[in-house]
Formats: sequence, C-alpha cells, structure tokens
Amino acid sequence: MSDDPKKTDEPTPDDTPGTVGRPLLTQEDRIAALIDEAAKRSPPQLAEFLLKASPILVPVTSTAVFILNWVGPLYFKLGQFIYWFLSSLPWDLLQAVLGLCLCFFGGGYCATIAAAEAFLMHGWPTTHRNLLLVYEDVLAMHEAQTADDKKDDDGDGIADVKQIPAAELVDRKIRVAAQAVKDPQRLATAIGGLYTGWLSVQAVLRIKFARTIQVAVTCATFVEYYAVKALMPMLTPFVGKEFVHWLPTVISSWTRAFFVYWAWKMQEVVSAFQSGLRGGLMFSRGLMNYLNKKGFKKFFFLSLEGESSHVDEIVGYAIAALGVYVQWNLGFGMPFPVNIIMWPMDIVEWYIRVEITKEPV
Repeated sequence: MSDDPKKTDEPTPDDTPGTVGRPLLTQEDRIAALIDEAAKRSPPQLAEFLLKASPILVPVTSTAVFILNWVGPLYFKLGQFIYWFLSSLPWDLLQAVLGLCLCFFGGGYCATIAAAEAFLMHGWPTTHRNLLLVYEDVLAMHEAQTADDKKDDDGDGIADVKQIPAAELVDRKIRVAAQAVKDPQRLATAIGGLYTGWLSVQAVLRIKFARTIQVAVTCATFVEYYAVKALMPMLTPFVGKEFVHWLPTVISSWTRAFFVYWAWKMQEVVSAFQSGLRGGLMFSRGLMNYLNKKGFKKFFFLSLEGESSHVDEIVGYAIAALGVYVQWNLGFGMPFPVNIIMWPMDIVEWYIRVEITKEPV
C-alpha cells in the first residue's frame, strides 16, 4: 500500500473492466472497420465508392444487423409453432387450412407455391434429406458461435468478441464455424444436392411462367434504350463525374426491374383466380371429409357426403369468390400486421421471381 494518503487502492478509470488491454468495440466500429478492409481489397473504383458511402453504409448496416438480431429468433420460434400446429392437424383439416390460405393469399405467393409443388414432384425425399443434413450442421454452427460469444479468455469480465478488431473477429467466426462441422463432405454434398434440385425447379418454373417472363423481358428490351436516351440528360447534372458512366447500366437495370414488377403483378391476378378456385374446393372437401369421419353426414336436409352431394362445390366456389375479392382489395398482399409476420416469405417470393425471370447465364 502506498504511503501517500492521497493515493488509494481503488482502480483508476484506466484500470476498470473493459479498458484493460484492447478497448471495447461497438457494432458501428466493427462495421466501419469491415468496410475499410473491403475497400482495401477492392478495385480502385469500388474502393472509392465504399469509402464515400461509408457514412451512410455504417448506420444503415448497423440498424439492419440490430433488427435481424432482434426479430430473427422471433421468426424462428414462429416457424416452429406453425410447423407444430400444421403437423398436429388431421390430414383433412390440414387440407382445409391450406386451401383457405390458398384461397385468400395464393395470388401474392404464386411463385413460392409453384416452387413448393415443383420440389414435391421432383425428388422431394432427396431434397428433404439434404435439408435435414444442412439444418443439423447449421444448428451445430449456431451452438458453437453462441458458446464462442461468451468466452472471456483474458478474464476482464467482457466477452473477447466485443474487444477484437473486425477483421480478426471475422476470421475467428469462420474458424469456429469450420470446427463445428464434423463432416464437411456431407455438408458439401447436401448443399450441392439442394442446388441441383433448385436448378431443376427453376427449369419447371420457367416453363410454367414462360408468358410472364416473356412479357417482362420483351418490354424491357424495347424500352430500355429509349429510357436511357431520355433520362441520361436529366440525371447527369445530379451525379458526380466519376459516376456518370454508371448511369446507363443503372437506368437499364431499373427499367428491367420495372417491367418485371408489373409482369408479375399481372400474373398475380391470374394466379389469384386459379388459387381461389383450387383453395376453395380444397377447403370445402377437406372440411366435409373431416366431418364425415366424425359421423356428421347431413346438415339439416343437405347431405355432406361428397359423392352424393354438391355442397362441396357450392361452398367451395362461394369461398373462392370471397377469397378472390379479398385478394383484389388487399392488392394481392397481406394486411397489417400479418404482412410483418410474412416478410420472410415476401423475400423468398421475390427472390424466386427474379431468379426465374433473369436471363440464364
């Protein structure tokens, strides 16, 4: 103990936890460091763009990461609940529930529904087995990453991952993920099998939606030249000299995206009627079969037995008409707050649409 009465054994601010050794890094610090590291390894033009856009990219990326970290587990739990709920239903009631979903929301998810049907028809047992293998390895990596996030090897009371530089953190996480996978060849084979299945599904979807793809590509091909010619003089004054040569590419891309969007909107109208009719009959027949198995054969003087009655068609077409009307009024989307819950499905839907619409390489 020091002889100076003014000095005490209490830790100074520099000795408090988190200040010993390396400083505590915020999420913004890591993202900024990653952007800086990416700029160093990129071509000069891309590096210049990354450095200039860094003040915008850092807060936007940080906010996106925060949202994903917060809502990701919620979506995972929701998916587990939906899977449990549907799995617990008798087959006839499951058919009725799926029919009702098709009837009221099928148009907006036409590509996803078609992709699911194509997967079922083209080797679903193999796809399902590969999905389970990938899922097992993803869970192993998640558990390893969670354990790594809690490590405090220097014993300063703060997790090591919060103190190391961004580039070192990325390398560390890659090593942890690699060590968590016990059989890399099995994982590679499973992912390759899924990709092969997806390629075959794409071929089926391109045929199914050939008219939609043709409308989008043909309109974009004819219009993009005139769009570039008309918009270049208008946009050039608002763009820096170093980015002017990017304008034709950006305008062409947005022109194609515009026509892809509206071509799929027209497809949604067609699919809404198709899914409405199909879903309405699935609902009525599934419900009637369930009631028949429970001993309900009649409703007042009406027979509920499908082979000797037209009640299933009457109810099915009525539900179909209501479903199409609801889809039309909702713009073939989901009402609030269901649209927030279905946001991941919206991403999947548009990913499939873009993948089957773009020209194959």
